[in-house]
Amino acid sequence: MVSWPIRYQSVCRWSFHAGKGGFVPGDVRPEYKDLSAEGFADLVAKKILPRVPNNTRLGVALHYDKEVDEKSAAGLVRVLKDNNLVVSMGTPGGHFYYAFGGIASPDPDERKRANEFGVRAADLVLGPLSEAEDPNCPIAFDIWNGSFGYEIPDGRVVSTMLMHADDGIEGITRYIHTRDPKKKIGIEPKPNEGHSAMIYQTSADVLALRGRLKARGVDVTNFGMINEFGHTEMVGLDVVQDYGAASLEKAIVHVHANSQGGDGIRLGGGGKFDIDFGVAPSSTSIGVAQILRGIGYKGWIEHDMQPRPYDNAQQDADRVVRAICNWEAICRTVDSYRPLRSIPKLAAERRMMEVEDVMRDAVGHAHRVSKALYYASKN
Repeated sequence: MVSWPIRYQSVCRWSFHAGKGGFVPGDVRPEYKDLSAEGFADLVAKKILPRVPNNTRLGVALHYDKEVDEKSAAGLVRVLKDNNLVVSMGTPGGHFYYAFGGIASPDPDERKRANEFGVRAADLVLGPLSEAEDPNCPIAFDIWNGSFGYEIPDGRVVSTMLMHADDGIEGITRYIHTRDPKKKIGIEPKPNEGHSAMIYQTSADVLALRGRLKARGVDVTNFGMINEFGHTEMVGLDVVQDYGAASLEKAIVHVHANSQGGDGIRLGGGGKFDIDFGVAPSSTSIGVAQILRGIGYKGWIEHDMQPRPYDNAQQDADRVVRAICNWEAICRTVDSYRPLRSIPKLAAERRMMEVEDVMRDAVGHAHRVSKALYYASKN
């Protein structure tokens, strides 16, 4: 029997909500209304943990302060520890409060408050939440630019906002690394939402930021990219190239594996809003897994995904479990599906139709492995 390595996979608090509202129902999963931090941890322990592959180390990711704060952290940590769960990622949910650019804002008062909010989020990750941390795969600190954006492209305003954002990220990075030099800090790029245009739109923007911080004397050894597959796909860019470039700079600190779809089964892809499908076997997901295996990546794979607007609570849990099984199946395919090893030689000989056949068969193989894992979890 094959012994598979431990895979660190995590689920998000924001995947479990009553419904988004607006153009879709806001009450399709009423049991999730007003779900507390402890209730979320208990839900993961009962509905997700028993169903994941047995080589999965399961974690949870959280926004400060809507999903966890100074008052709720102790109870959350207690439930997590009681159930052998850990925290994988913490992120400032500044987009809930600072809609005019956050740490990039032209408004100096908002900018100050947003930076102070980030420090409080860091204090929670470095303090109370660290009690539920796996020492072999510690908590990552994610700075995502949900509020770092603009609508009117005045060059002076935009370049100044970019400078403010750089300054804020330098400040929080120095603050965190003064207390824990090994803490992984990542920027999560996104092209749009919640503004027409964001300050850090692509993974290339994050790598450029990393270079600017290094030029300022910041130690960027544990600073880098938190790429969500779907954010790259939203603007029609290549996820595999993103990861390839970041791997050369040793800049991959955390992974969000959910996708836009557009995989021949689910509609989506470039030009769509952020659909947040769970990851599935595809040539892209296999390509990313190959890169991560090649660099010996041991960090978290996070399923930053959303239920469909018509899903009840059980279907929501099923989708999360399916995504975890999908990633494990993708990794097992990369680890052991021998025909994949022929691709470099075939490519060197320009035999690309045969490469296509190998990759197509690998996708099918991963899907079959995932189905077996998933349906076993339901029994």
